[in-house]
Amino acid sequence: MAAKQATAKIAKAVAVESLSTPSSRAAFSAASGSFAGMVSAITGLGGAVVFVPALSRLGFKAKDIVGTTVAAVTGATAAGSLAYAQKGVTDLPCAATIGFAGAACTPIGQKFAQHISGPMMRRMLGGALVLCAPSVLIKKKIDEEYEPTKEEIAEQERIKKALADHGIMSSAPDKDGHFQQPEGSLYTIVSQQFLERYYKHGSWMDALYNEREYVYLGIAVGLIQGTVGIGGGVLVTSYLSAETDLEVHRIAATALLCTLLTNIAVGAQHYAMGNIKLRTASILALSAMGCSYWTARNVALDIPEVGVRGFIASALLASGMSMLR
Repeated sequence: MAAKQATAKIAKAVAVESLSTPSSRAAFSAASGSFAGMVSAITGLGGAVVFVPALSRLGFKAKDIVGTTVAAVTGATAAGSLAYAQKGVTDLPCAATIGFAGAACTPIGQKFAQHISGPMMRRMLGGALVLCAPSVLIKKKIDEEYEPTKEEIAEQERIKKALADHGIMSSAPDKDGHFQQPEGSLYTIVSQQFLERYYKHGSWMDALYNEREYVYLGIAVGLIQGTVGIGGGVLVTSYLSAETDLEVHRIAATALLCTLLTNIAVGAQHYAMGNIKLRTASILALSAMGCSYWTARNVALDIPEVGVRGFIASALLASGMSMLR
């Protein structure tokens, strides 16, 4: 046992020594940010599963790891969210509901965080990631034999006609379950999805009430991200995978935008407390943004659903285990 501990200490010392110069730390940060951007775009997890171990390797304290990760994730999710929204993949009303509810609740989580030590926060992070890993492999089964009623068909046609009056096509899935991607500007895509919700439910308040589970999910996301700093994307991805029949790329895109909105609030709080290492955060964020946008636009949608789910579970498990060491 003593020999193993000594070997581990030597390995850690060698790792720290290899990243002792500013240039080596910058190169390591840029490489980590690029990889995190790719992971972020594919999984919808924001990239924290890469940023956290990378910052730990650089020798940061637990609270600085969380704060710097939040800043870097904000950049990665902003770029990925833009790319997915331009393609009409993101469920924008869902993401906005979860994200704004989460942002409003982050201060409460911050109050809890003041009573948590660094080592405890690290173990909480690792444990949460490991526990959530299996959940992303769960997929709600769709009843393929279900035939819509005449009333449901008439309702869909009514919504499509109402949208057509605005020159907007419906984003509802076709008979094969594929979401139709609109052609036009980002403004057209945003209008399409929000107006579709409006005409479906009759009013904005009715739409919010009928989809109130997203408000509850947002509250949970805000409490988790406020307390631990990360984990919102993990929770959204896990919930949407298990409780909805959304296609996995739509889940990832929606989780990215939710994470962006809550991270803006959390990031402002960490900046005020001095928990963000700006130089490292800038390198991580900029490298992640470029890679996240490119991956979301050109690669992510071509990856099979099984591959995406397996990739998410593997990333969560690997990152969580590294935090529990």
